[in-house]
Amino acid sequence: MTTFQGIILGFIQGLTEFLPVSSSGHLALMRAVIGGAALKDMPLVFDVAVHVATLFAIVIYFHREVASLVSGFVVTCLSVSPKYRPQPSSRGASDRKLFLYVVIASVPTAIIGLLIKPYAENQLQHPVPVGLMLIVTGLFVYATRKYRDPGRDFTLLNPLDAGVIGFVQGLAVLPGLSRSGSTISMGIIIGLDRKVAARFSFLIAVPAIVGASILELPKLFSTGAQGMFGPTLVGGVVAFATGYVAIFALMHVLERRRFAYFAPYCWVVGVVSVIIGLFWVK
Repeated sequence: MTTFQGIILGFIQGLTEFLPVSSSGHLALMRAVIGGAALKDMPLVFDVAVHVATLFAIVIYFHREVASLVSGFVVTCLSVSPKYRPQPSSRGASDRKLFLYVVIASVPTAIIGLLIKPYAENQLQHPVPVGLMLIVTGLFVYATRKYRDPGRDFTLLNPLDAGVIGFVQGLAVLPGLSRSGSTISMGIIIGLDRKVAARFSFLIAVPAIVGASILELPKLFSTGAQGMFGPTLVGGVVAFATGYVAIFALMHVLERRRFAYFAPYCWVVGVVSVIIGLFWVK
C-alpha cells in the first residue's frame, strides 16, 4: 500500500463510517473496481488503525456522553457493594442507566457479529451483495421521513429499545449495510428523538469498535506490518479528521430533519454496484 492509497482509504473510511452510506460497502466496492493487490487485500494493521482513529473521533466529539458512560461503569461496579446505593434522582443513577443500556445493546451486537462476520468477510465482498445491502440501507434511512420530532428523550429509553438497536448494529457487519444509518433509523422508527437516536448509536459503536479491534489483535501480531508505518499513520490521521467532520455534519443534518436525503444516494450507489458486479467484476 502506498501513502496515497492510505490517504484515499482513510478519507473514505472516515467519511463513510458515520454518514449513513456504509464504509464497508464503499471500501469493498472501491477495492473491487480500482484497487490493486494492496487495496483488494487491505493490510490488517491499516484496517485496525483507521477504525481506532474513527473511535477517537467519537470519543472526542461525544466526550460528555463518553464521560457519563465511564461514570456509569464506575457506579455500576460500586453498586455491587451493599454500602453504596445511588439515589434514583442522582446523576450517578442516570449514568448507570446509560451504561447498562449500552451493555444491553452490545450483547446482540456481539452475538450476531461473531456468527455472521466470517461469512460476510469471505462471501459478501462482491459488488452485487454490497449493492443490495446499500439499497436496504437506503430503505432504512428513507423510512425515517414520516417520523417527526419531538420523539422520546433519553429518560424514556428502555431495555427493549436498546436491544433492538443493538440487534440492528450486529447485522451491520454485512458489507453495504450502514451501521450508523441502520441504528439511527431504527432509533427514530421506534420513537426516539433524532439526536438521542444518534448519540446512542455512536455510544454503542464504542464497545463494538473496541471489541472488533481486540479480536483482530492475534492476527495483527502474527502478520506483521513491514513498510506500513507511513500509509497507516497518514490514513489514521485522515480517517480521524474526516470522521470528526462527518459526525458534525450528520448531527447538523439530523437537527434540520434531512436524514432521509441520504437514501437516494444509497440507492444510486447500490444500483451502480449491482450493475458493476454483474457486468464488470467477476
